[in-house]
Amino acid sequence: MSSTYDVSGVLPGDELDELPPGTTVLISGPSLVGKRQIAIEMLAAGNGDGDGMLLVTTKTSAASILRDFERIQPEFDRNRVGLIDSSGTDDRDGIREVATEYVGSPGDLTGISIGTAKLTKRFADRGVANVRHGLVSISTLLQYLDVETVFKFLHIYTNRVESSGGFAVFTLDDDSHDQQTVNTLTGEFDGVVQLRETEEGAVEYRVRGFGRSPSRWTPLE
Repeated sequence: MSSTYDVSGVLPGDELDELPPGTTVLISGPSLVGKRQIAIEMLAAGNGDGDGMLLVTTKTSAASILRDFERIQPEFDRNRVGLIDSSGTDDRDGIREVATEYVGSPGDLTGISIGTAKLTKRFADRGVANVRHGLVSISTLLQYLDVETVFKFLHIYTNRVESSGGFAVFTLDDDSHDQQTVNTLTGEFDGVVQLRETEEGAVEYRVRGFGRSPSRWTPLE
């Protein structure tokens, strides 16, 4: 098992470079502000180091997500990738050689849990000790399920990541939910990368949690 998970270079500066095993990260911000891109970059960063990658997609097809990964890292190793597609799309071209589980809808948390268990076992059988987990996006789950149900699911998932020494990144559209919902869900994660858009249209980020003081708002690019 890795002593740390390298996410250096994803964010400007050195706010997040290496994170210990068991760490869970929430990327929170308005819709269409770049949260998915950051999540994908954090997951793809370990592919060249032999990490496994297990991603649950709730809105975008698995094939589209895979294309995003390969744009970031042309040498992407598909043998260490597991995808759970609950988007309901039928775009399956180009991923036949990738381990993929299909779930009927984002509201089927049992199906998602079974899929993650299958793919986790597949990694273990192949000797992949370090696994990076992702879920894009929690907001889609909340369109199908109440906050309490989603919170319980996230609690179980993050506990499994912690106990297995993995790493996980989740996304949330914080402008789609009331503040109480956002606060409730945010508290389940070790830290948050929070994004916002300025009046000029630029995107800024800050890092909260991880046992440190919040960082300043900093331009993302």
